[in-house]
Amino acid sequence: MNSTGAVLLVLCAIAPLALPARNIPKWKKQACELPQSADSSSHYVCDESGEMQCLPGWTGDMCDVPICKKGCDPLQGYCRRPGECRCKLGFYGEKCDKCIPLPGCQHGYCNSSFECKCREGWDGIFCSEPVCRSDCHPQRGYCEGPGECRCRLGWAGETCQDCQVLPGCQHGSCSRPLECRCNEGWTGLLCQTAICSGTCHREHGYCKKPGECRCKVGWWGNDCDECYRYPGCVHGTCSRPWECNCEAGWGGMLCDQELTYCKDNGDLCENGAKCVSLSEEDGNYRCVCTEDFTGRNCEVPKLQNATSPATTTTTAPAAPATTTTAAPATENEAAPPSRRKSKIMKWN
Repeated sequence: MNSTGAVLLVLCAIAPLALPARNIPKWKKQACELPQSADSSSHYVCDESGEMQCLPGWTGDMCDVPICKKGCDPLQGYCRRPGECRCKLGFYGEKCDKCIPLPGCQHGYCNSSFECKCREGWDGIFCSEPVCRSDCHPQRGYCEGPGECRCRLGWAGETCQDCQVLPGCQHGSCSRPLECRCNEGWTGLLCQTAICSGTCHREHGYCKKPGECRCKVGWWGNDCDECYRYPGCVHGTCSRPWECNCEAGWGGMLCDQELTYCKDNGDLCENGAKCVSLSEEDGNYRCVCTEDFTGRNCEVPKLQNATSPATTTTTAPAAPATTTTAAPATENEAAPPSRRKSKIMKWN
């Protein structure tokens, strides 16, 4: 081989490496085969050299991929035409960069779709259960918000460790829920009644605190066992409030009249009768007769008009004798002065 042939052989060997190669895919050649024009639904045009040029907003080998809105999340977003941003299931927002939490999630957030990560102080699948105060009793307490400690019925205290007394319990304590154990000096279902002093009269006295003795209206004394006499009563006593029972030798409404009528008027009562002085309105005196006499002054013998043998006469019968018998003395009139009662004001 001569030198000229050798040179040609070398040039042929290196020529393919030096010249630019145009490796156009067959489908691309068919898309822009001259002089064929682009289809109306295509998103490209063909230049003079047969190359595809994508229309604005489209990309890809066949210019069939729309360019989404700027900033649209490449993973959670997509588009079907240029400039839009559609969100995949579980995401939302203009750029589809916000996740949708698990439906029902109350106090939580998400980093991925349908997730419910609880905020501080909340727990549970839906983050709906508050985390109570750390020292709150797990059975006796509960909470409606983070860090709280509310007590269930029957328990009390900051951490619900203490029992709660029966509602309305005034002076009592408890060793178990809803109990009312009375403190010393108190009694009753709600420990509301004070125990009075041991000698305080049960009916006439009362107390507002243990060990005392207060008297009801009309009574007085350390034990409330003494009654108040009728106002103005001088020489009288009482067995209940506002009475004035006269002492011996005294009468009148206020027992202020000294009864001396028998003393001042001697020999009023006859036949051994006893004279009892009375007040003027009661007749001044009363005679207490012996068994054989009667009458105002005990001057009439009880046997004076006793039945005697009949006497037969021829004369007209005389008018029957009229015997006057004094009315028996009433209890107050016949009673000794120490037992007579004056007029009193009744106490209801």
